[in-house]
Amino acid sequence: MPKDKSTTNAKILACMRKEFLTYGYEKASLNRISKNVGITTAGLYKHFNGKEDMFGYLVKETLDDLEHLQKTSRDDMDSDVSCIDPFGDEWIKQLVDFIYDHFEGMKLLICYSTGSRYESFEEDLIRSEEESNKQYAQLLKGSGHNVKPLTDMQWHLLSTEYVHLLFEMVRHDLSKDDAMKHMEFVKFLLYPGWKEIFGV
Repeated sequence: MPKDKSTTNAKILACMRKEFLTYGYEKASLNRISKNVGITTAGLYKHFNGKEDMFGYLVKETLDDLEHLQKTSRDDMDSDVSCIDPFGDEWIKQLVDFIYDHFEGMKLLICYSTGSRYESFEEDLIRSEEESNKQYAQLLKGSGHNVKPLTDMQWHLLSTEYVHLLFEMVRHDLSKDDAMKHMEFVKFLLYPGWKEIFGV
């Protein structure tokens, strides 16, 4: 975390954003950041404890807000499964809005986190998606839907393809309008099969 709120710290934040978004975590250089800021590397450590601390600061808000979004979705599912429509346009809009409200953090996590403790972000999200899909399937089955039985590998494939396709909008720097069009194509590709699996 930054240790003060000075003008120098604001410049450090700008320079470290540029550094990580240009070189990624592994190749980011504290020497280059300090040079661009106009201070020594030792001076940089007065603001952050190191590269991991810097990267963590830049993605913290994104991760905290994502955790809140996931918790809200789980709570909604637990309260009344009939009120949940993961195939509706409103859910897609909510996802796209979230990604573009946190685009820099998502870009860092998806494209530039290799070598950091966040490098498994996408795989962790896939595992979370698997558990949510299984939970949704059990709730639907309990309410009388004809849910198709899947193996763990099939649940994994289902979740992997969705998460990977979702994040293509970040990898390719799509505009928000193009991201919505992208998700319409994802719906076309995936939703018919998903609805058959979930019996909805």
